[in-house]
Amino acid sequence: MRVAAITISWNSADHLAALLDSLEAQDHPDLEVVVLDNASGDDAVEVVRAAAARAVAHPVRLLRSGRNRGFCGGVNAALGFLDDAVEAVLLVNPDVVAAPDLVRRCVARLASDPRCGSVQPRVRRSVPGPDGQALLDTTGHELTTARLYRNRGEGAIDRDAIAPGEVFGASGACVLHRRAMLEDIRWADGQVLTEALFAYFDDVEVDWRARRRGWTAWYEPSAVARHERGGAGPRRTRRVEALNHANRLLVTVTCDRPSPRWWPLLLVTTKLKSLELLLTVPLAFPLAVSRLARYLPAAWSRRRELEARAVVSAGDVEARWAVPFRWGPWVATWWQRIRGRAPGVPGGGRGGGRRGGRGG
Repeated sequence: MRVAAITISWNSADHLAALLDSLEAQDHPDLEVVVLDNASGDDAVEVVRAAAARAVAHPVRLLRSGRNRGFCGGVNAALGFLDDAVEAVLLVNPDVVAAPDLVRRCVARLASDPRCGSVQPRVRRSVPGPDGQALLDTTGHELTTARLYRNRGEGAIDRDAIAPGEVFGASGACVLHRRAMLEDIRWADGQVLTEALFAYFDDVEVDWRARRRGWTAWYEPSAVARHERGGAGPRRTRRVEALNHANRLLVTVTCDRPSPRWWPLLLVTTKLKSLELLLTVPLAFPLAVSRLARYLPAAWSRRRELEARAVVSAGDVEARWAVPFRWGPWVATWWQRIRGRAPGVPGGGRGGGRRGGRGG
């Protein structure tokens, strides 16, 4: 199976060399690497050129955008340059380092099931826990009844306790997608990833679109990667927070049909998250509202398009994948963030998320 690894770079010079070295070391024989640079202001382009010059096993191609098109626009542009023979696409963040057998193991899973559209590797955090044990970053996406999305196992000690199996979705930080699935969920306007989302919740939207088209996602723990989650600067900038807040709701409008009994959860958590934003990053709230007003009409249009093509109802996806929302831990974390003590809040510890994390 021919694979193209795509990474989108934006001021990612400090991390690209390690990622590209790990891709060069992959033991899957048919792999090419494509880096699209989103008008970086650092030395990212020079790092990619150096990696391309020393590549032996897997060629490296550099594509350059004249502006920052975001993760979604960058991926869409890179997909347009792929040869028709490419059967699978590894989306991988610049701050990820992949084990040498990751691509091979993910390909084996993809090849074993023609309806498997995505394979989620076991992604660990780059920094171990206080006792030196490996911590999980993600083992796939989890859908909650409150329509908050979680990376399964995030922050837990990796004890090999999470078995391989189907998951609601996969994290865009490191995921192997079947190209036929990406083509199948492509919007009528030609976009694979929805460019209005720019960089956050795009992978959650792919989860929904793929599930509703009948594709499955699989967690494969034998494929391992490390993710720094924070490679491009502090998480809680005005733009990042506005994108996260607005995009969660845009994805709900586009893809989801929450059961009436779960609407109170969605409304309450949205109000609490809005209050948090107003108190912790106040300038982000009007920007989020502005984005919602600007992109809601297009989300409604995509909603109609998806409904016309879906083979699985949103209710069936909810019945299969939605897990009960746990109020206690979420409110405790919410309160810590309000008080400025949670990671990512100015004055509250280390930032997280190259592009703001994935979900909730």
